[in-house]
Formats: sequence, C-alpha cells, structure tokens
Amino acid sequence: MLQSFKPDFWALAREQKGYYSWADRNRWRLAKKMRRLVDCGHLCCRDLESGEIVDALFNDGLGTHPLIDCVFEGLARAESRFSLRFVPQRSHEERLTGNLVSEIEAALFLIRPVFSELSQARYGKDLDVDFLYYDLSRGGMLEKQTGADLAFILAIDLPDLPYLVRYASFQAKKFNGSTSIQKDQFDTLIARFGDAAAYLFYDMNQTTLLPPMVIPASEFESKAKEKDHTQSLSVSEKHVESGLPLSLWLLTSMARGVGGKSARDFQDAMNHFTGANDRQCDQDGRLAILSIGKKLQTRIHPESGLDISLPE
Repeated sequence: MLQSFKPDFWALAREQKGYYSWADRNRWRLAKKMRRLVDCGHLCCRDLESGEIVDALFNDGLGTHPLIDCVFEGLARAESRFSLRFVPQRSHEERLTGNLVSEIEAALFLIRPVFSELSQARYGKDLDVDFLYYDLSRGGMLEKQTGADLAFILAIDLPDLPYLVRYASFQAKKFNGSTSIQKDQFDTLIARFGDAAAYLFYDMNQTTLLPPMVIPASEFESKAKEKDHTQSLSVSEKHVESGLPLSLWLLTSMARGVGGKSARDFQDAMNHFTGANDRQCDQDGRLAILSIGKKLQTRIHPESGLDISLPE
C-alpha cells in the first residue's frame, strides 16, 4: 500500500466504517472474492474476523493478479476519501458522482508509477493504467429520459489475461437506512441498457459510511412488475448491503465477464453512450473509462469535441 494512502484506510479502521462496516455483516461474501483466502486450505485463514479480512484486503490485495491488485488499491482509496470527505457534505447525487469520479482519477494517477514497476517486473516492459472522465451531457435533463447518470467502461489488455471490454450504466441513489426507486426511471434504465443497467448506492449514514454499493438493476425486476398503485420501489439497507462495493464489483464481477455487458471492442463500448449505435442513446451524466494495460488516446475534434480511442 502506498504510504500516502494509509491515513484514509486507518481512519475507516479506527471508526469501523466503510469496508469494515460492510464486512462485519458480509464476512463470507468478502472472503469469497479474495482469491488467496479461497485457495488457502488453512483453517486460520478461514477463521479470520471480518476486520482482519479487510486489513488483508487493503494490505495484500485481492490475490488475483498483481496489476489488478494495484488498481484495486487505487479504487478503494478513492472510495475511502469519497466517504470521509464528501458524503458528510450531503450533496445531491449528481455532485456526489462528480466527487467520486474525481477521487478515482486522482487515486489511479498516484498508483501509475507502482503499476509501471509491477508490469516491468512481470513482463519486462512498461504498461499503463489510465482513467478518463467524459462528459455525456447534452444541455438538458436527459437523465430523466435515460434513467442513468454514470456510465463505466472497463478495458483490460494484459499479456496473461483475456482481452476484455465491458460497460455498465448506473443510476446513483443516496440512502440512509432505506431509499426508493422510481418505477418509470427503472423501466427506462432497463429498456435502454438491459444487462448493463445497475444502481450505485451512496450511504449517507454517518455511523456506517459504506463504500458506493453496486446492485444490478435486474435484481429489482420482479418487484417492479408487482401490480400495485405505487410509483416507486422501496429498497432497504439490507438489500443495499447484499450488493458489492464498486471497487470489488469492477474487479471481481465486471473484470471476470459477469457484471455489466460485453462489447466487441473499445469503440463499440463508446458507441453505446455517444449515440453511434442508437440515435436515441444520448445520456446526461458522466462516463468513466478505466483502461488497465494501455494508455487512452485523445484528440480534439473541431465539431465533436474530445475523441477518445484505445490502441489495439
């Protein structure tokens, strides 16, 4: 762990918030995501307390791949700072999402030298980790039409891992003990993005401060189809806790071809959000692009603005 990251993790450990609070009630769900604990047959590893599992996660990573572990450290640090510094300000979802994206960008920038060193040691060459924010807004309240306000593209191109490009589209929701989902917005989110649709919950409870939690939108479909006269779906804290922290979801679900939806290549994923695949696919919000292995290329286009590509 980078020395500069430690104070943020220590702050959560001291107050048993964030990952510590979530793991306290979801110990085995976290342990099963950590490869080194799954592969280890020693009872001492299986009998670890929830706090010890989180300590092992932050200190040693997921145990899946050294470069993926490095990226996880950056994402987890971003979540920690987001919960400690921005959630207490009680901003609205759009601003909180902007804060989260900014923290992710800053943390991943800080881990780039370590990522480069690890890639040199493993492959004998420098590889890059890159993150970019792309503004999807078109000047209107299109989030009400699309039902989404944060999109995410994950691209992994490492010599010893399968090439992968996947995308997801999130509706961000604040919750404090419970929250609700508007049915019309849910229907639009599912109709637009299908298996790529998900909810991103921000915990506003100062005693828990869970990391941003991801739940696929499909998990709410049966409840949404119930015939009643309400225009919203209630979501309990227990339901939110059944999801996964964003950092964990990205690198253990999405990165393994489970979360989100697969794209043919990077440009295909971009087209889902810039409208090239669907003239009605405009989206108001932010697109977060994470490339593990290669640096994103950008150029300024006189009409369309910023063009983003990923070299093959």
